[in-house]
Amino acid sequence: MFGRITYLIGFCGLLLGVLIGSAQERRVETITIRGLTHVSESAVLTALRLKPGEPFSEATLESDRQTILAMGLFSEVKASSQPAESGVRVQFDVVENPLIKEVRFVGNTVLRPEQLLEVIRNKPGFVFNTNLARSDISAIQEAYQRAGYVVLPEGYNPPDYENGVLEITLSELKVGSIKIEGNSKTRSHVILREMRTKPGELFNINRWQRDINRLYNTGYFDRIDPEEQAGEPGTVDITLRFKERPTGRLNVGFAVDSRRRLIGLAEIYETNFRGNGQTVGVNFQSTGGRNGNSIEVNFTEPYLDRRRTSFSISLYDKLVYRFTSNFFGGPSLPQDQEDRYDERRRGISLGFGRPFGDFFNASLGLRTEDVNTNRIATNEGGGFIRQDGSLTSLTLRGIYNTRDLDLDPATGQFVMLTLEPGITNIRSAERQFIDSGVVRLGRSSFFRASLDYRIYLSPQGRRVNPDDRRQVFAARFYYGTLTGSVPFFEQFFVGGAESLRGYPEDRFWGKQAFILSFEFRQPVEKAFTAVFFVDIGHAWGGYPTVNEFTQNRSFKPEIGYGLGIRVRTPLGPLRIDYGIGRDGGRTHFSVGQVF
Repeated sequence: MFGRITYLIGFCGLLLGVLIGSAQERRVETITIRGLTHVSESAVLTALRLKPGEPFSEATLESDRQTILAMGLFSEVKASSQPAESGVRVQFDVVENPLIKEVRFVGNTVLRPEQLLEVIRNKPGFVFNTNLARSDISAIQEAYQRAGYVVLPEGYNPPDYENGVLEITLSELKVGSIKIEGNSKTRSHVILREMRTKPGELFNINRWQRDINRLYNTGYFDRIDPEEQAGEPGTVDITLRFKERPTGRLNVGFAVDSRRRLIGLAEIYETNFRGNGQTVGVNFQSTGGRNGNSIEVNFTEPYLDRRRTSFSISLYDKLVYRFTSNFFGGPSLPQDQEDRYDERRRGISLGFGRPFGDFFNASLGLRTEDVNTNRIATNEGGGFIRQDGSLTSLTLRGIYNTRDLDLDPATGQFVMLTLEPGITNIRSAERQFIDSGVVRLGRSSFFRASLDYRIYLSPQGRRVNPDDRRQVFAARFYYGTLTGSVPFFEQFFVGGAESLRGYPEDRFWGKQAFILSFEFRQPVEKAFTAVFFVDIGHAWGGYPTVNEFTQNRSFKPEIGYGLGIRVRTPLGPLRIDYGIGRDGGRTHFSVGQVF
């Protein structure tokens, strides 16, 4: 009985304590924000932890004052509380930042004020927010970076209450000095003329990278190490350090050609003559006999004037081996019978080119030559190929090139459009084919047009220097067409190492040609790359079948595929491809990429 009385007394005491504590707890009755003019009251109230009806504490009141101040819209925030009949009245007195009436940019020349205004968040018509200053500066720098430039913010001056002008002062980075080091052969002015980046001009990141690529594309350098250092305020000083590569070749020796004949070789070739960037070359070949010698002399001046006009000239008297050794005729032919086909070409070609901007180049070329073809052995089905005569043509060419490195690109595109009107004069051919109308003697005009498109993609991005290892997906589309009357030697030829791998050289011919190629290039070692390729191509609509090598009047694509390797050498990538075509496999050797 006594224990139960004690328990009831304790429980009543606990209940009385709870009631007294509840009566002493203060709750928020109202919250008032004073001093607001342009800022929404609801936006401020939403940010507060104190809410009407919720418990009040001084610590929470101070926390809310800091929260309002941290909004960046107010220069001053005071908090106070007053007791009321049913709780506590809370009041915040604020001083708004000035209203932005105008944003004024100073020092900008690359981007217009309208473009800069789009990227910042402190805009006219809004209360100045101090929290947005850093993000606005970053947004401006990113906008400049997308345009390829660097900007250094010098001032972000908030508006005052009188004029409301937000002034942002910018300093666009300029090029200070450019120093050239390590070039023992190449003259410094040859290097500098390849660069579009000049002292005193704005520093453009994209242009600077294109300058480096352009220098690599000259073929004069194995490595280029650029260094950028801060110079005078607002400038960057550039130093370029070069490791040059051999640019001259002197070859004297012997080789065996595709016809198993011994060829004497003598070649002098220099692509950076006396360090001036000129190309001078002489190539002489002799297979013995009265008609077995070939000679070709080349000269190129890459900078003929201040507009970077290039000039090239080539004089030649050479044999062109159009087909492989066993293309025509068979083993049963007499040894003294000429059963191979080649062309003796004597002539001159001239060319002028000029760049327009960083990516486009236009050129004008003139070619005039005399062509003599040998008598070949054919079966009774046809032998119209021997046609001797002359031709003159004018070549107009436009090239759009965004590739990173021309010799071995990883990214970019290449587009070449060629237009070539010309005149031929066939003076002699086989009489039986003249009489049958297959061959036309005398003057004829023709017009050749072609489009060559190439694209390169790499998951690892652009090559900065040739040593960068990149996986590359490459594709090429080529189409050419001829109108008018042309001799056999002026047709399109498809087949072999440069077009349709897995087939003999020049296996298909005609007045129209189509090539579609795909390659996947996988680097294995620093100087070694494996390649998987697929070629689809054909030429059609020209002279008909010769011997067992049938031709088509309409488009019937042939497919070749296979594997290859590329080995980097001082002369460029050495290429070995094994292609499988309709009639089996074939190995191709060459220098440089197919495309």
